[in-house]
Amino acid sequence: MIKSVPIKDIVTDCKTQQRSVDDDVVKRYAALMKDGAKFRPVEIIADSKKGNFLWDGFHRYFAAIKLGKKYIEANMIEGTQRDAIYLSFSANSENAFPRQPGTVKEIVEKILKDEEWSKMSQNDIARHVGCTKQFVSKIKSEFEKLSVNQLTDRTALTGQKTGISRSKTVKVKRGGSSYEMKLPENKVLDATGKQVPEHLVKFFERANEYRQMIKQLNDMLRKVRDGKIAGDMFYKFIKIENLTAEIGNVKRIFRFALPYAVCPYCGGDINNAECRACDGCGFVNEMTYKGTPKDLK
Repeated sequence: MIKSVPIKDIVTDCKTQQRSVDDDVVKRYAALMKDGAKFRPVEIIADSKKGNFLWDGFHRYFAAIKLGKKYIEANMIEGTQRDAIYLSFSANSENAFPRQPGTVKEIVEKILKDEEWSKMSQNDIARHVGCTKQFVSKIKSEFEKLSVNQLTDRTALTGQKTGISRSKTVKVKRGGSSYEMKLPENKVLDATGKQVPEHLVKFFERANEYRQMIKQLNDMLRKVRDGKIAGDMFYKFIKIENLTAEIGNVKRIFRFALPYAVCPYCGGDINNAECRACDGCGFVNEMTYKGTPKDLK
């Protein structure tokens, strides 16, 4: 049902915004609205007890706010916040301002993390999100590798036994010498599918610390951007373009630091403190790994 809804009654902070709002797009939409252009209604899930959840039309919503409008046309469907979140995964797949790079991957990961949605077939996920089945398959494979690390991390936090066997070893040769290196019985794999040596597992497990920091940076940027668009004077002296660039640099620093693979040069050898590729730490980042000769991978 399409109706005119008070903007103040619309809930936007409800995990239904799957991409960042672009200030330039909001300005362009506002200018078009001011000139009399007609936009299609925004999409809302209406929950009589918890509110009206916006799941599609954030740029139109903020453009209306920018013009000082009190009401906005909306297509209202009864449901829950969870329904709104699920529907938001399909927003902007074929029309309007395109999704930013990485958005589709984040959406697929959210589906795979959900107990109910993860039971969907890869074809159904691809159709709903608006991507290919091959892309879903790729993300699912990466997600399953990551889940192994997360499972090991959770057991460590709860104090349960991890089941790591300290008797399982492999031989590592370097020069004229041989060393024995311990491997966990429960496999923890790096991003290339190679088993991580026991003494390096803790570093790969902690990779989520960096990912959480990156998420916090994204959340901070989104909060400031939304505040600027809404006309919050608290953010008046923040230049959103400068903040976006600086946060982008910080995120790249964190991504550069992420443990990506066991060092292909020394094999993560605990005794090789002089390896130039990994500087003796046993693992490398993605850039270093991609620059490694194929015969060493």
